[in-house]
Amino acid sequence: MKKVIYYEMDLSTESEIVGTYPQVDIPQKYFKVPNNFETLSVRSFPETNPNLENFVFKRAAKLTDVLSSHMLHSSIGVFVDKKFKDLIENFYVKNFQFYNCSLIAADKNLAQQLAENHYFFLHLIYANEIVDFSQSVFEDLKTDEIVKIDNEEQRAPFLRPVKLFLKETPDLFRSPFNIALLVSESLKKALEEANISGILFKEYKNNEFYIEA
Repeated sequence: MKKVIYYEMDLSTESEIVGTYPQVDIPQKYFKVPNNFETLSVRSFPETNPNLENFVFKRAAKLTDVLSSHMLHSSIGVFVDKKFKDLIENFYVKNFQFYNCSLIAADKNLAQQLAENHYFFLHLIYANEIVDFSQSVFEDLKTDEIVKIDNEEQRAPFLRPVKLFLKETPDLFRSPFNIALLVSESLKKALEEANISGILFKEYKNNEFYIEA
């Protein structure tokens, strides 16, 4: 087996980068809008695309390629610009959809920039199907014992993944057992070289990943 390193992609919170955190707020009376973002889940895609119109770019916020939002946060997906979208479309992204959205701003200069730099909402759901459970290793949190299982159905909530054996290695996917957005070494490098703003990386250490050597 060969170990594979992944990195967790987090959203920037530093004021010198984002201005204010989060950068985007929901419109007034948004939850009365049919088909609002409450239709989005980390487990499945909605039957109909969500209404993501007129989200408010805060006055003190700064524009970045990836934007933070208080309620519609990375546990569901992220607001990304065309630069980010075009870049990751050259990589293997697992279980994702892009939705159209619109952002508005009170400041005329910001409104003009938002009009010229279109944003999308990137929705990612769990990718448990890429895990070979029969070759993976789990820890029983009740007994501290290391255990093996044959399939996902046998995994009880108290079994923590220690080593996950992957059938495939996407460049961007949602971690099978938490909400982390994981990126490969090659995608991390490409995002950094392109100076994609609004994100930061740290090595993912909740569990190890392995593939066939």
